[in-house]
Parts: sequence; structure tokens; C-alpha cells
Amino acid sequence: MKLLVAVGTLALASVTQAYAQTVPTATFGTYQKPFAADSLWNSYPVNPAFDTWEIPATTWNPAIQAGAYSSGIFEAKASDPQMLIYPVAGKSGVVDTDTEMSTPTYTIPHWPANTVPATGSDGHADIVDASLNRIYSFSNLKKNTEGKWTATRVSWTPLNGTGWGDPAHYYQGARAAGPAPTGGMIRIAEAGDTKPLFEHALSMSLDFTGLLAGPDRYTYPATAADTPIANKPNTGRIPEGARVMLPPNFDLSKITDARLLKVARTLMKYGAYVVDRNDNTPFAIYVEIGAPWGASPPDQLNLVRKSLRRVLGQTGHIDGNGKPRVPETHVNLLSLRGAWLLIDGVGAQGVYDTFSQSVVWGTTTTRPMTQINYSNWGLGRVANKYPSAPKRYKLSVESTSGTTMSMTMQVGTVKTTTAQLGNGQSATVVWPDKATAFFTAKKPVGGPARLKARLVELSAGE
Repeated sequence: MKLLVAVGTLALASVTQAYAQTVPTATFGTYQKPFAADSLWNSYPVNPAFDTWEIPATTWNPAIQAGAYSSGIFEAKASDPQMLIYPVAGKSGVVDTDTEMSTPTYTIPHWPANTVPATGSDGHADIVDASLNRIYSFSNLKKNTEGKWTATRVSWTPLNGTGWGDPAHYYQGARAAGPAPTGGMIRIAEAGDTKPLFEHALSMSLDFTGLLAGPDRYTYPATAADTPIANKPNTGRIPEGARVMLPPNFDLSKITDARLLKVARTLMKYGAYVVDRNDNTPFAIYVEIGAPWGASPPDQLNLVRKSLRRVLGQTGHIDGNGKPRVPETHVNLLSLRGAWLLIDGVGAQGVYDTFSQSVVWGTTTTRPMTQINYSNWGLGRVANKYPSAPKRYKLSVESTSGTTMSMTMQVGTVKTTTAQLGNGQSATVVWPDKATAFFTAKKPVGGPARLKARLVELSAGE
């Protein structure tokens, strides 16, 4: 695979100085400026290296618009009423994408009265609830003839988080790559401001002809991708989750449309993340529904298309506060989702709670309770993130009220089990080849309790 010459320090400096990031007008992790300052959405790459491959043309022109397949972003107040989300016709439940369970109804604690889903078949809408530090994302949201809100799926992501999934909480939004539509969106408030560029990366979809096929069809920071379709296979070279940018030698003087010029400047500094697949549009950049935005000239849009390149690497990132971004380390691989079967004891059984990412119990009154999770749903939901031999991993537990948990690694009939670990305790294991895992939680008699766990890969020196 050929590379263009990486952007040199001086070249990057000239772009950054020409279109300097101004002092943020809103605090990070808020409705107007979602996610943490060091989120990749709010950071730009240093010395990016580019592929040479060009996004193919299709019978339609590229698009930058707030259309039927974009999303509205609605601000919830703590005083807003709750809303029950019901299954769409023909479905038995609403899918919670984190628990991977289907529920008869899904409760949204605070529902903005102005919520309106996108009119396209995806039916996206995002609700930002700062009081709970959550963004709720919906798929196929609509109001039925009985006046009830229905959806096929509901996802959530922390408002002050990374804006992307991780191996434990791998699906955090309605976009195919795992993030919420809010990520990378050109917002109503910024669409018509006077700044020379948008102070975050943009979000983008590509046609089948631009997307990579096969097991590598998504890459970090994506944690998922669109399901392949037999009659429209991916034939391109860009995986979902990849960042694409305009190289520093792109001639901005050829862009005379003011809206597109602002986008082009943003693509030179921050780029755009590929988060979804579309049908027959070379690229589509998402604008919040309701933003003051008009179409750009097709010839200038195609100039951008011809110059966009996938970023294959960089020497680092600068975050939203202008500081070098520290990459994530010791990423948690383990979720406690799945069915926790009661093996011994009576009382309120422990269940997985998505919002605390933990198992929670009520009061146990007569004898200790033991539950086992055999599902193996909590590992390996992201490609290449399942533990592998002979790497070393650290299992850590955080719990209350004396609850403990152990992990059993099994290969055939051979089992290796850690000790029952309580609050603040950990165990280091060497992962057996081809092992699966299950977990045993024990709760003593007493009041309510919760337990969460982390499994992280250790480096050679740890």
C-alpha cells in the first residue's frame, strides 16, 4: 500500500496557525460540545500519513446535508417527563444494544417535547440528558397510530466520554460503527457561525464502493460495522471507523462556496470519521436536522471527493484544550452482561445494569446467594479484542456489601479458576489457548449490593 509523504511539522503548523482553534465557547461534555476534550472527535492528528486511494464516483454527487438519514439532537431537562418506548409492529421487544437483551418497553427518564425522528428508514434521533450524563440514540424511532413512541433499538453513551464504543460497552449509538449520531455532527448552533472551521472532526458515510470488505471492515475507534449485503458488497479500501482528511496541499482557492470552504478547512485539520454506509453517494457528511444549510456546488464537492484520503497513521493528537492527547491504556475488555443464573440462595437476584456497567442486587435475607454467568457475551464483541494466549491479563473487582466474583477459563473439560475477588482485589492470569470464560458471583446476606469488574491486558513489564 503506497503512502503519501506524511504531513511535516512545518506544514501542519501552517494549517493549524491559519485556521487556529479558538477558545471553546462551551464546556466539553455538554449539549453544545459533547464528549471529553481528549475524545478523538475533539482532537486533531499530528503528522498524519495518507493512503493514495481515491473515493470512487457514483451516479450521485457527494452530499453535506441535514437530510432524512441525519439526526436531530434534542436537549432533555431534568423536569421533562419520562417516556416509554415500545416495540415496532411485529417485534416482541425493544433491543438494548448494550445488554443485548430485548425488553417489552424501554424507559427514557426525561423526554423532550420537541423530539422528532429523522424521516428516513433509519429513524434516528439523539436525546442529550446532561442531568444523567447520557446521550440516548434510537433506531427506527416513530410514533405509531396509538400515539406511542416505538423503536427497534436504543443505545446510550456517556455525554462526557470518548464518544466511541469500547470492548466492554461496544455499541453506544445508532451509527453502524458504534457511536451516536451526535458524534461529528455539524450542529445548528455552529452551522452559521463566523468561525473559519468546525472545532471537531466530522462524521461521514460512504457508499459500498468506498468501504472495505471482509473481517477488517472496521478499525479503531469503531467497534462495529454494517452487515455485509450479498448483492451490494463492499469493494473499496476504507473501513468504518477510519479517519479521512484533505491533505495539506489541497487547493482551498478552488472552493468558492462558503459552507463547503468551512467544511474543507475542517477536513484539513480534523478530518472526518467514517461511521456508516449509504447507498450510491460517494460520501455524505452529516448536518444536524434543522441547521441553516444549503447544497454546495457538485463540481466543488467532487474536488473534495477526489482529494480525500484515508489517514493510515499519525504521530499523535492534540486535544480540544490544545494539549497532547494521551492514548488510552489498560482498556477494559470485560462486560458483565448476560444472564446471571441462580445456583444457590434465595432473594432478589443480581442482574446486569447497563448504566453502572455492574451487577446489582437487592436485599438478601436468609442465606448467601451464588450466581453464574455462562453466556460468554461479555468478551469478544469487538474484533481482535478477545483475550488470546499466551498473553497476561489482570482481573480486578470493585464491589460493595462483601460481594465477590471469580473467573473460570475453560478449554474442553480443563478449567482454571481465580480466587473469589472482593472489593479492590485483583488476580493476574495467563490466558489459555482457545479458552472461553464464565463468572461466579457471590453475595452474602445483607442489604443491596453491586459489583463491577475489569479485565485488561498487561504489558511485558507489568
